[in-house]
Order: sequence, then C-alpha cells, then structure tokens
Amino acid sequence: MNIKELTETVGLSRDTIRFYEREGLILPPSRRANGYRDYTNKTVDQLNMISMAKELGFTLKEIKELTELLYTNNLTQSQMGEKLIEKNKQIEVKILELSKMKALIDDALKGMCSYKDKLAL
Repeated sequence: MNIKELTETVGLSRDTIRFYEREGLILPPSRRANGYRDYTNKTVDQLNMISMAKELGFTLKEIKELTELLYTNNLTQSQMGEKLIEKNKQIEVKILELSKMKALIDDALKGMCSYKDKLAL
C-alpha cells in the first residue's frame, strides 16, 4: 500500500510515519519499480503498536527499545510485563506530583498563596 492508504488505515500523518521510519521505529518498506515506498500489513501492525505504546505513556525512546526487541524476536512476555509495571509506577509518581501541584494551586486560589502580600491590587 502507498503512504496515503497507510495514513488512512492507521490514522497517522505522512510526516509522523516518515519520522518513525527515519528513527527506526518501523522497518523500512520495500520500494516499487517507480521508487515509491510499498507498505505492508506488518507496517500497519507496527504503527498500531507504536500508537498503543504512546497511549500507555511510553516515550519514543522507550518505544524504540521495545520495537528493537520485538523485531529481533527477543521481547518476552515477562519483559513486557516488567516494562508495564515500571511504567505504571512512573505514572503513579506523576499522579502524586500533579496532585500536590493541584493542591498548591487550589490554596492559591483560596487566597492562601504565600506571595499574596507582594501582589499588586
């Protein structure tokens, strides 16, 4: 399939797909006789996996590590489970940090800001 068909299938932009290709997140496609890229269903699967990993909070660097293991058939279920557990812990820490920030903002909105005396009226 050509790039237009691929973008319609996976819901990603042409630029995003080309970026993933340059970064090695997807395997390079074969070329047609006219030089155009020829994407396969395997590319669709790869792009869907990348999209899912992004939704789960993985960074592009982490996704690249996962895809390299996946493409070489060296990613085990237990390794993937460990990666998900670690990502879950990171998200929990982030939730706590954001909760603290929200509490500070709520206090500031209630007039409990420690700098309220320094603000102009």
